[in-house]
Amino acid sequence: MSCFPSRLLPRQQCLVSLLLGASMLMACRPAAAAVPMGAACLPGSPVARDCRNLVIINSPEYPESESPQLTVQAFDQEFAEIVGRTPNLIPIATGFGFTEGPVFLKDPKGPGGMLLVTDQIHNSIYSIRWNGLDANGTMTSSSWQEPRLFRNPSGVADGQTPDLQGNLLTAETTGRRVSITRSFAANLKSPEPQAPSLVDHYQGKPLNSPNDLVVKSDGTVWFTDPSYGSLQFPPQPAELPNNVYRYDPSTKQLTVVEPGLVMPNGIAFGPGEKTLYIIDSGAIQGPRTYFSYLPHRIYRYDVSRDGRSLENKSLYANVSPGFPDGMRLDEKGNVYVGTLEGIHVLNPQGKLIGKFLMAKQTANLAFGGVDNNILFITSSNTVWAVKLNTRGLVPVRTIPRP
Repeated sequence: MSCFPSRLLPRQQCLVSLLLGASMLMACRPAAAAVPMGAACLPGSPVARDCRNLVIINSPEYPESESPQLTVQAFDQEFAEIVGRTPNLIPIATGFGFTEGPVFLKDPKGPGGMLLVTDQIHNSIYSIRWNGLDANGTMTSSSWQEPRLFRNPSGVADGQTPDLQGNLLTAETTGRRVSITRSFAANLKSPEPQAPSLVDHYQGKPLNSPNDLVVKSDGTVWFTDPSYGSLQFPPQPAELPNNVYRYDPSTKQLTVVEPGLVMPNGIAFGPGEKTLYIIDSGAIQGPRTYFSYLPHRIYRYDVSRDGRSLENKSLYANVSPGFPDGMRLDEKGNVYVGTLEGIHVLNPQGKLIGKFLMAKQTANLAFGGVDNNILFITSSNTVWAVKLNTRGLVPVRTIPRP
């Protein structure tokens, strides 16, 4: 979930550089879409509210001119069985700045639900109402509704996940915290309401810039805290090492479980929560940089018997081109990870078995739908969806009642 890829398309280079200062905010944006970005969207900016004026195109045409010829590449029969012979990768909405943190929550009753995604460039969170598949089990343009602004400002929200009760946990880059949204009703009416903090300090110092997070079945929250926020927004100094933390909401105790990564990024538990996968995207140290000798890896750890610490660190996979970002697992333990060229899918042994090739850098993904078999993909300025012949490893949570 880093914002600093090294080999970018021209538009992406603009988006990344725009994060560095207000003086460059409009440098690469077409004149017809004069919406502020990056630092100009932070509270205190005189034009911050204009960041809400983004024009989102719902159910856009498939961008043939921008898409690779081979959108789905299967290197193994395992992946072919997952995607089927005619996978249908559908663009849901486009026009965002840079999308991250997809989360799906189902309705208490019925086939519908809600997809929430973050837009880091515009300091926002958007909600997309999910209506479900048609009577034939097919995803159509009627399966979802037009995106709506859910929260702005959002603390430059990055990764998100639901807790066991369906509350929304959000890792905030400039908020320097993990926030918790217990009721969605207020934000569905207005983007103004801000969520309270779940955790924002360690040993008396503010967190660096929480990036990604997962919730264990015991309710504890495990999250990464790299210093990318300091690179994006220099007035925000990193005062702590780039740690991975475990937070226990019942005791309010925050502990370090991994202090040794260069830039901890995506995070996900394996089957039975016996293992934990953590991405180190240390190869990205600043805008338009790539240090190939630094980590662009996924590490695997054994979770201790008491479930509170990690041991036996091992290399699961090196990911290239570029670097791995966010990741989630399916019910068979396959790892789906966002990369420079799209989604890479690796089997439990770390073997690359397939790819979803996207036209732009792809940061993140999430399983959802009432049957947990829809893969939602956040790829730069567009949100995509594809129905798979597998389910997400983590059960779909239900929208909390008001």
